[in-house]
Order: sequence, then structure tokens, then C-alpha cells
Amino acid sequence: MRRCVSWNDGRVIDSVVQADAAPRLLPTADATSRPVGRIRRWWLAESIGLLVAVAFALVTVWHIDATDRSWLLYYDGDSVLPALVRGSVLSGQPQDWALSAVLFIPEMGLYFALSVLGLGFKGTFALNAVVNLLLFYGVLRFLSGVVQRERPRAHRVVGALVAFGTMTGFALLESSSGYNDFQLASLLATTTYYSMTVLASIATTALTVRLLKARGLSRWRWLELVLVGVAALSSLTNPLFLAWEVLPLGVVLALVAWKRVIRWRRSALAAALLALGSCLGLLARIPFGSLILRDGPSYVNPGKASVAAIFYPHMLAERASTIEGAVSLTAVIALILISVIVFRGSLATRDAGTAVLSGLAWLAPLAVMGGMILLGQFWVRYLQPLYFAPVCTLVLAPRLFTQGGALFRRLPDKAVKGLLAGLVVACLAVSTAAAGALGRSAAAVDPDLTCVKAWVSASHETGAGRFWAVRAAKALLPEPSQLVQVDSQFGEYAWLTNRTDYSSTKVSFVVTDAEPTPLVLPSAARTAPSSNVHCGRYTITDFGAPILPIGPSSPDPVP
Repeated sequence: MRRCVSWNDGRVIDSVVQADAAPRLLPTADATSRPVGRIRRWWLAESIGLLVAVAFALVTVWHIDATDRSWLLYYDGDSVLPALVRGSVLSGQPQDWALSAVLFIPEMGLYFALSVLGLGFKGTFALNAVVNLLLFYGVLRFLSGVVQRERPRAHRVVGALVAFGTMTGFALLESSSGYNDFQLASLLATTTYYSMTVLASIATTALTVRLLKARGLSRWRWLELVLVGVAALSSLTNPLFLAWEVLPLGVVLALVAWKRVIRWRRSALAAALLALGSCLGLLARIPFGSLILRDGPSYVNPGKASVAAIFYPHMLAERASTIEGAVSLTAVIALILISVIVFRGSLATRDAGTAVLSGLAWLAPLAVMGGMILLGQFWVRYLQPLYFAPVCTLVLAPRLFTQGGALFRRLPDKAVKGLLAGLVVACLAVSTAAAGALGRSAAAVDPDLTCVKAWVSASHETGAGRFWAVRAAKALLPEPSQLVQVDSQFGEYAWLTNRTDYSSTKVSFVVTDAEPTPLVLPSAARTAPSSNVHCGRYTITDFGAPILPIGPSSPDPVP
């Protein structure tokens, strides 16, 4: 009988050579330290990546808050919709909403969850903006992990940060209060300009790539079910998802299969799952039909395609007329061209994941731009794939810095630790400064709106005003039904509002702003005595009694 010791995958086998003796596995310090080391590296890479993303997100929202873009974030007529819905629910008002084709289901859920924290009107919107951006980093990190699955974790984190930093960089170049121009990156921070559809589009790309790279169907079909579920929920809440993601992705899958990078069978499976999810989502919209005031076909106006073909180049030229706009558009064009180059290279190397990602990065912007022109649409916000699609290509950035990564690995351990410590300290300092500035800003609501809110609340009467004039003040009121939306002819303007507001057939005061188009008041206003209350940009004309009847809506009152 003798004892022998040998190595086997980092474990020591201590055995006694006997016929009936079984080997015993004795863990060693080396064996137990390896998993611990991997966990530490995983935790360190992901924690630092998240910390940097938080700093980027806070700085971006801080910038938006400090510029004219803050109006779009806090007080825009569309952006305040979640606050209006919440205020209407809390006031006990019956719910009968008139919505657009977009139902904003995920956006509403997120806003309602954050409002529980009690941060106030501006504070909740600011936090929502930060969370939106962090969710954007999350889906980029998911995408980076899928397309760079064979690369080290640090590379995957860096790829997501490069893409995320580029998108936030675009947002830092945007500062106007306009909602219909080519300042599209910062729309990701808002509540109603399709932020969740952006996230769903990127997540769908990642899920599709993961499906294509899988060796076979997963045991419990979880991947297929998740892909169908994301497509269904996204199509339910916003049919624009079909134009942004499903149709371009279907074309890319067909093109990649045609180039024999993937088999037609696998391409058809992915396309079928997307189609199934989209159909389920559209069918699920049927029960919401009473809420949807305007849907798909009503947005199609091919007769204005020639005008749209002039409108978009004009808007691009207007954006390029500023230094910030020229830099932004030049970078976007460069990213699209880079995506084309990467796409061609991935076809040659038969890299299916990279081919789908980069193909979508250049095809989606062109397809959406062409589609909006053919449909005769004039809303620039529909063109957001122009920014977020090519940015996704940058998750592959670590492949371009292989030599730089080797140089970084050759640095002494103390130098590496020092750099990481400095990065952590810098991110914490920037995040603290940005969070403090946002907290101070959140406590100061626009004084003009505060004036309108105070007067309307104290009056205990019901008034009216046009969409852009009353939306923000209406969202601030404890009883939102005190302000009713009307059109320029003083008729009902049931657009993104609770239709039970119109149970008040007459109002006693009118809120106007500096809009140049005059508001035509009912004939009763010509002879009735009135007084004016000035609240900065707003004027409240009080008639003292509910004498102004609200007329019927115009034949086509919605934009």
C-alpha cells in the first residue's frame, strides 16, 4: 500500500492504492481561489462599468436640466402625460382617455413606480430620465455580451460604455426646446418620446443575435419565448416598433442568409418569431381600441411625399447650420459608413452576429427616413434609429484596441489599480455634483406655472386653454379636471387627455400663452365683464362665472 498525489483540474487527488479504495478530492488554496478570483473580476468589471454609466447619465440629465432642453423634459405638452394620468387617477376622476397610436404602457409603469418615491413633479421626471439612460446602458451591455461572447468580460463592458458614451455625447450637443428637429439623442431621457421602443429595439437585436448563435433550440425554449414576448409587448404599446426594428431586421436576416452567413432555416425561424410576436401585439391592441383616437392608416399620407422629401433635407440643413449640429450629424454619418464597412467584413468572415448588428445599423436609418418620406410624415422624432442604430455598432469597439489592451495588461499592477481608483473617484465626484445640482433644480418649479397653478387651485372653478398652453399647469394641479383642453375655435381637443374633462360644458376663465394664432372665444365673452391675471408668459382671463360654452371638436383636431 502506498500514497500518491497528482493534479487534476486544480485539485489534488489523495488516494491509497487498494482495490476497494476510492479517490478522495481534497480542495487546495489554489482550487478555491480560482472561482473567488473570477467572481471578483466579474464584480469589479461590472461595478466600474455601471459606475461610469451612472456618471454619464447624471451628467447628461444635468446638461438637459441646465439648458432650454429642460422644457422638453419637464413641461412639454407630450412629456407631462404620465403626470396627467397619475393626477387624474389620484383625484378620483373617471378614466376615459383619448390616446394616440402609442399607449405608453412601459413608460407609464416606470413613471408610476418612481413617483412612489415622493420626489415631486420635476424630481420624478429627472429620476425617470436617469433611469431611462441607465436602462439604455443595460440593453447595450446585453447586446455587447451577445455579440462579443467569446471575448473577455472587460471588453464587453468597455464596448457597452463606448456606445453609451457616444449616445450621451450626442445628447450633450443638444440644447434647444424644440420637439420636432434633429436633436434626437436627448429624447431618450423623456417619458413619451418612445424611449421604451428604443430599448425594445436594441433588446430585440440582441435576442435575435443570441438565437442565431445558439447551437440549437434551448431546452425550455426560453429564448424563443422572450423574443416573442418582447416583440408582442413592443408592438402592443407602439406600432412604430415594426418600422424601427421588425421590418429592417427581417430584411437584414434575409440578406445575411442570402450571403450564406447563416442558414435560411435559422433566418426564417428568427423572422417567424418576430412576426408572431408582432401579430400577437397588434391583436392585443383591439381591447384598447376605445382609447386609441388615431391609429395606423390615418398616419399614411402619400400625397405629401414630395413635400416631405423637401422638409427633411431642410431640417437637416438647419441642424447642420450650428457647430454642435454639424459635429453631431457628421459623427452619425461616419458611424453609418463604419457600419457598412463592418457589415462587409462580417459577411466575408461569416460572423452572423456582427453581420446582423452592423447591417441593421446602416439599413434601419435609411429605411426609416425613406419610409417617413413615402408616408408623407413630418415628425422628426420618428427618425430616432438614425442615432441609436449606428451607435450600437460601437459595442464592437474593443476589437479595434487589441494592442491597446495588451499594453494596458503590461502595466504594473499598482498602476492599473491606481488608474481604476482614480476612475472610481472621478465618477463618484461627478455623480455627486450632478445629483446635487439636479436635486436643487427639482425643488424649483417654473414660477409662471406655479403662479397659474396657485390661482386655478384657489379659484375652485373650471377653465380652458389650448393644448400647449395648459398641459404643464394641468399636470401640476391636484385636480387636473380644472383645466380643459380646447382647440383654436374653443371646441373640444380630446388628444392625450381624459375625455371626462368635457363633462363641464361651460368654463369661467381662459388661460393663454404667447402663441401667435389667436384663440377664438365664444360670443358670450364679448360683452361679459372680465379681469386679467398675468403669470409671466401666461395670461388668465377670468369671467367670474361659467359662461363660456365649449363647442364640438373640429373634424380632424389632432396632429
